[in-house]
Amino acid sequence: MTGRRFSKAEAIKFGWETTTGNIGLLVLGWIIFMAIAAMPAIATESWVVMAVAWVFDMVIWMGLIKMTLRFVDGDRGELADLFSTFPLIFGFLVASIAVGLVAMVGFCLFVIPGIYWSIRLYMFPWVLVDKEVGPFEAMRLSWEMTRGSCWNFFLLALLLGLINILGMMAIFIGLLITVPLSIVAVGYTYRRLEESM
Repeated sequence: MTGRRFSKAEAIKFGWETTTGNIGLLVLGWIIFMAIAAMPAIATESWVVMAVAWVFDMVIWMGLIKMTLRFVDGDRGELADLFSTFPLIFGFLVASIAVGLVAMVGFCLFVIPGIYWSIRLYMFPWVLVDKEVGPFEAMRLSWEMTRGSCWNFFLLALLLGLINILGMMAIFIGLLITVPLSIVAVGYTYRRLEESM
């Protein structure tokens, strides 16, 4: 099977244009996600708060994915997207644990397999949200759609990492732009890979 191709430059360009064109909504979504993610650090003595924050953080992350895919598909995301993925929480949790175990085993096998398997399974949250399939089907489809594109995706991840380092250098305020840009760029890549299946 020939490798599936996508353009890193087009993904980053689309991420920039979409983020700057919808800056309020995407930045607000990211701030909500980060605020909930910070709650366990604030309430370290409350297991209830930590558990609730953990669940809501997963829901908001899936909501950001849903919002991003709507932008990628030419629609307009809405703030309500952030809270619309509760029914998928169990599948997301199961797949996250499974992927984490696979990656851990891979990293124990001289690191390279861990990186490779992590890339092949990276798209599982996007598949799960987009297609509303079960956790293992999401993993299977992620594995299938990234076949032949690992190196290209790895280079995209490096580029996005460098972009976010620049965001950190801008007194961290730049991350309000570069992180949503990165999410949208990955969403764009997901759709291109999915279309090539």
